[in-house]
Amino acid sequence: MFGKNKHAMLNTNLIVRVRKYRTEQPYFSFHEMPAIADETKARLTVEKLNELADLEKEENWQVQYYTVPLTM
Repeated sequence: MFGKNKHAMLNTNLIVRVRKYRTEQPYFSFHEMPAIADETKARLTVEKLNELADLEKEENWQVQYYTVPLTM
């Protein structure tokens, strides 16, 4: 990102956590490790996080993780 080529493109994938209580508006936040450069690893990480979220369900809460590609 801080190299000599000022026109270089940087690709990464953000991990976004979405929590929703009952029918309220969802709350968006970044995961503890919010960016993973490899798209495949990001997708696999999100799948595992969603599996864990299913196992650790809290009453009246919905939790879902998403990966969002980002190019700068």
